[in-house]
Amino acid sequence: MQAHYPDVNEDVYRLHYLKQDRAQCRKVIRVVMWAALPLAYVDLAFLSISKSFFSLLILRTLLFFYSWWLLKKTTSIADPRQLDRQMLYWSASVLFIQFFSNASLPREYFGHYLVDAWICMIYFIAIPLSLGVLRPPMTGFLIASLTLLSYKLSLMFAYAVSVTAILLASAYTGHSIASYLHRYRKKILSAEMELERRENTDPVTGIANRREFMRVSESELQRHVRQGKSLSVLVLDLDHFKHIREIYGPHAGDIVLVEVTRRVKRATRSYDCLARYGTEEFCVLLPDASAEVADRVASRTLATIVAMPVAVAGQELKISASVGVATMLEGDTADSMLRRADEALSRARAAANLSSTQPDHASAQFA
Repeated sequence: MQAHYPDVNEDVYRLHYLKQDRAQCRKVIRVVMWAALPLAYVDLAFLSISKSFFSLLILRTLLFFYSWWLLKKTTSIADPRQLDRQMLYWSASVLFIQFFSNASLPREYFGHYLVDAWICMIYFIAIPLSLGVLRPPMTGFLIASLTLLSYKLSLMFAYAVSVTAILLASAYTGHSIASYLHRYRKKILSAEMELERRENTDPVTGIANRREFMRVSESELQRHVRQGKSLSVLVLDLDHFKHIREIYGPHAGDIVLVEVTRRVKRATRSYDCLARYGTEEFCVLLPDASAEVADRVASRTLATIVAMPVAVAGQELKISASVGVATMLEGDTADSMLRRADEALSRARAAANLSSTQPDHASAQFA
């Protein structure tokens, strides 16, 4: 059975493959740059010492230095649109010089159209840019080349028709192959990103799982240590969740988890990292949050959770929770912060003094 993944947008696609595309563009530039010397020899063989030869020599020399400059320029390009723009100008220059070379050759000579046919096909394949960027220069080159064909001294009309068909077929073939490669790479990236998302996301609630939470926590902790800012973490545990699953079934438990996730999101800040850490346990990473701020967020979260009952299997269940808070200390790690938050959670449970073990009579506790 074929799996289907949501396609990534074009901006994400281009940014992800920017490093590879940049390296490929540099290879193409090098090939064209070092082909200037043998091409100059070909020009000399056809044109001898003439104005046309010296004109071409000047153009090829300028292209050589332009290519050399662009090689240095592309090493620091970090925006795909900038790479598109630079390669558009460069490829248009290459095609213009190629056409000028063709126009300088004798009217009875058609051999350059073999090279043109190869260029029309490899152009789209070798340069890994958006086809919308590549099409205008190639369209102009094809129009100019076919116009030049009418100037040539052809012995047979069928020969001119064959050359036209070959040029158009080559360009269409290259465009089709490049379009297929573009879609193929996009599908691969879409699959990779979707698999990564599933690997780091809890399938029930849609929030981060334990593995992703630990990765984000380590990264944020290092950043806050460097910047000298406060970082806090909440560990929140639902009361009597096992009883809910035993009485109402696993599906009811999932409904409760999803609803609690929504309420915690409403109570926390947009840039806080919420994760499902265990079966009924949630963790919230609070960037730039002191102990006082973390206590306020914890109180607001508990109040939001118990504010309204959750409708499950035709009944309304009052949901309660306990929470532990820990704020980063000197020398802390993500594990040590979570360990202290768990200890705070245990003290909150011990001090709860719940009047009943039934979920309908549970009340929120905070310490």
